[in-house]
Amino acid sequence: MFYILLAIAAIAAVGYFIFKKVHAASAIFAVGVLLLMIAAATGRIEYSSAKFDPSGNAFYDELLIIESLFKSRYAGTGMAIMVLFGFVGYMRHIGADAKTVVALSKPLRRFHGSYWLVPLGFLVGTLLSLVVPSASALSLLLVATLMPALIAAGLSPLTVGAIIVTSSTIAPSPLEAGLIQGAALTDMTVTEFVFDNVAKSTIPALIVIAFTHMWWQRRCDIKDAAKKQAELTAKVGAPSLDDAPHTAAELQESESDRRVREAVERAEGLPGFYAVLPLLPLVLIIVSAILNRMDLISFEADILPVTVVSLMLTMIIEAIRLKNINYAVDSLKEFFAGLGEAAAGVVALIVAAAVLVEGITQMGVIEGLTNLAQKSSGAAVLMVIVFVAATALMALVTGSGVAPYFAFSEMVPGLAAETSIHAPQMLTSIWSASNLMRQGSPVNAAVIIVAGALNVNPIDLVRRTMVPMLAGTIASVIFAFLFIA
Repeated sequence: MFYILLAIAAIAAVGYFIFKKVHAASAIFAVGVLLLMIAAATGRIEYSSAKFDPSGNAFYDELLIIESLFKSRYAGTGMAIMVLFGFVGYMRHIGADAKTVVALSKPLRRFHGSYWLVPLGFLVGTLLSLVVPSASALSLLLVATLMPALIAAGLSPLTVGAIIVTSSTIAPSPLEAGLIQGAALTDMTVTEFVFDNVAKSTIPALIVIAFTHMWWQRRCDIKDAAKKQAELTAKVGAPSLDDAPHTAAELQESESDRRVREAVERAEGLPGFYAVLPLLPLVLIIVSAILNRMDLISFEADILPVTVVSLMLTMIIEAIRLKNINYAVDSLKEFFAGLGEAAAGVVALIVAAAVLVEGITQMGVIEGLTNLAQKSSGAAVLMVIVFVAATALMALVTGSGVAPYFAFSEMVPGLAAETSIHAPQMLTSIWSASNLMRQGSPVNAAVIIVAGALNVNPIDLVRRTMVPMLAGTIASVIFAFLFIA
């Protein structure tokens, strides 16, 4: 029991550090290493699940375990994620991602004030998340493109803000880092894990979110309008907020605004087909999967190869368009910059989470949970719910979806192997919870970006996102149990 309490304290410490804005990977890694050192000192290394050649010294053996975790995580899943992030960085450099956003947002201008724009705008934003996997980057682009279109179409600013914040959540994409890792943990291909499992839960959950949005935003708009009318009635003669002088800070263009404007300007000067270029890896993966299942080809393409092919095709297109092969080749440095960004970001989190989970495993937590789940199938279901609740809570507190998911996902295969838990069900549930509930946090980057653009308190924006995100989390877990076999 002491070791289980120690593991719980470790998880709480990670949550505390992240809440205090300590670098997430650093916090997870430091706590994980500390647990491993405690395990070495107390003889708990025998509970290790890692593969390594023992040296005879417990402390050095723990370092060998860390080494093996670094090698395995960076070499496999980590490399695929790094290459994908490099491709996204290159798309951002040439403006193709902005071109896609602009192209897909134009049809929304045809609507005028209808609340049917809410689910439509949300679904369009969700489609765009397939192209721009970063929630904060997508928010920046949508603030410059989709937000003006929806406000011009008659929706309230807070309603539009809620749509934009929640656009990057649980789109079942084979390019998403968490799903790439989930496929690796379940020994499935990415397309098999995403389309044969995750999509069965998240697609109907996205529909639930879309229409919950429609109902909730309309309700909030009516309530806000009534509140504003009451305030105006109570304060007759009060000056309008529109007449208030702008502050220097409001008039000063931020760096992020400048970059978004530049990206949109580049997009406007690009050929129309550039909107398709960011989708190339996704298209190639899906096409190869279809051809393989039709027995037309003998393989199903993986993330890394199709991303490299997409990158080189795009570079050739850029060279032809610009008539400057030197510049086109030189611009590949943006690919390597994105690759390094992923190594220091998402992949670092994967490695750190693996170290933390190994420490928790050596504390005997996994064994204890396994024994509990073996006793009854009901206990297994309860365990999934507990994991979902813990993931959602950490996402709300930290504003991060990546850190909570990777902190818990590594435990799933070991639990599934010894219990009645179906790994894809549990992984889908905690992935959905982390990616949805982060958008209900006032410290989430996308929330802060959109709140700043609208000049509103993040809490006001979170009130608009919390209900749809909670509905989506519940729906996703239910659908995971109903539809993922």
